[in-house]
Amino acid sequence: MNRAGAGNFVCRLHADQRGSMSIVSLFAVLLLAMLLGMVVNAGRHADRKVQMQNAADGAAYSGGVVLARGMNTLAFTNHLLCDVFGMTAYLREARDRNAESLAGPVLDSWEAVGPVFRSAPYPKFAALGDAITQKVPLEREMVRTFSEEQAAVSEQLLPVMEAILAEEAIPEFQRALVLTTPRLAQSATDAIAGQHGMAGSGLGGGQSMRGVLWRTDVAVVGGDGEWVRSTLPVADPTLDESPYQVEYRNTARRQRRDMANRYLEQLNRPMLQDFDRVGKMSQFGQLWRGFTSGQLDRLLNEEYPDRNLPFVLRHDDAESLDPNLYLESQFMFVGVTYWPQMPERLPGLFRNPLDADDMAFAQVSVFLPRPRLVMYRDYDDDVEGDYEFFGDFWYVHRQNSPTSWDLMNQNWTVQLVPATSRSVPTILQTSPPGLAMRAQNLGGISVEGFRRINTH
Repeated sequence: MNRAGAGNFVCRLHADQRGSMSIVSLFAVLLLAMLLGMVVNAGRHADRKVQMQNAADGAAYSGGVVLARGMNTLAFTNHLLCDVFGMTAYLREARDRNAESLAGPVLDSWEAVGPVFRSAPYPKFAALGDAITQKVPLEREMVRTFSEEQAAVSEQLLPVMEAILAEEAIPEFQRALVLTTPRLAQSATDAIAGQHGMAGSGLGGGQSMRGVLWRTDVAVVGGDGEWVRSTLPVADPTLDESPYQVEYRNTARRQRRDMANRYLEQLNRPMLQDFDRVGKMSQFGQLWRGFTSGQLDRLLNEEYPDRNLPFVLRHDDAESLDPNLYLESQFMFVGVTYWPQMPERLPGLFRNPLDADDMAFAQVSVFLPRPRLVMYRDYDDDVEGDYEFFGDFWYVHRQNSPTSWDLMNQNWTVQLVPATSRSVPTILQTSPPGLAMRAQNLGGISVEGFRRINTH
C-alpha cells in the first residue's frame, strides 16, 4: 500500500462500522454470563439456606423428641419403682398372713354371739342369729381361701420384688438412661441433618451436612459435660451431692410415699372387693389394708429410707427465683446445622466473603403441656349396648391429664420455639468439638443486638 492509500485508510477507519456488533456482542455475552453466574449463585445460596434451616428445625426437633422421651421414661420408671414398693408390701402381708390370724378371733366372737341373738324373744333378732350362724363358716372359708391363694402367689413373686429393691435395679437403669439419652439425642440430631444435606447433593460441596444439639450453657448435648451436669434436668437423690441434696431427698421421699400408697390401694381395691361387699363380718379387708400399709411404711422408712428414691427435677437458687431463666437453663436446647461452603459458580469472579462454614439454627423447648379443651356429648347405653346421644348439647372441658410439673408426669413433649436464648450468639461462634467446622465470627455482638437481627 502506498502512502496515499495508507492515508485514505486512516481517514476512513473512524467511520468504518464493520465488525462493531461483534465487539458489542462480546461484551454483552460477558455481562450476561456474569449476571447469570450471579443469579445462579444467589439462587443456590437461597436454596441452600432454606434447606439448612429446614434441616435445623427438623434436627433440633428430633433431638428434643428424644430428650422428651427420656423424661417420660424416667417418669414411667419412677411409677414402676413405686409400684414395686406397693406390690412388695402386698406380697409380704400375703406371706405373713397377719390379717388372717386376727380375722379368726373376730369370727369366733360372731360365732359366739350368734346363739345369743337366736334365743332373743324378738323375731328379727332370732333371724339375725340364724344368719350369723350360717354366714360365719362361709366367711372363714373366704378368708382361708384368699389367704392361701395370695400366699402361693407371694411365694413365686416376692423374691423377685425383693431382689429388684435390694439390687436397686430400677435406679441403676435410670442412671444409665440419664447418661445414654443425651447421646441418642445428639445422634438423632446429626442423622436428621445428614438426611437433609447429603454429600452427593449439588449444594453439599462433596460433604454431608452435620447437626449438633447444644445446651444453653454452651455445652454439647451428650458431650463430656454430662459427667458434671446432665443434659436431662433431673437429680438422683441417692447420689446427689449438691447443696440441694436434702431438699431433693425430701421431695423424692414424699413423692414415693404418695405414689406407692396409691398403687397399694389400687391393688387392694379389686382384690378385696368381695370382703368389702359380702364378707364384712370378719373385718378381713380392713385388717389386710392396715397390715399392708404397715409393711409399706417399714419398706419406705426403715429398710430403704435413702435408697430406691425416684428421680426429681433439678433446680438452682437463681433459676428458682426467675422462672424464665429456669426454663431457659434446664429445658431449652439449640440445634445447629453445619455445612462446608459450596463451590461458587465462576469462582474467579465470585467469592464467598465469609471465612466460616454455613450454619442454621433452631431452638426447642421440652415442657409439660396444659390439658387441652375438648368437647363431648352425653350418651347412655341402651339395652343392646349401643350409644344413644341426647339432643344437641355439647360440653367443653379440659382433658383429664396430670398438670403437676414433676417426674411423676408422663406427658413430657417438645416444640420449636423462637431462638431467643442468651447463649445463641455464643453457640454460633463456638466450633463444635469433634467436627472440622469453622464457626462464625459475629464480632462480639451483644445479646440485644443479635435479637434485633435474629429472624428465628
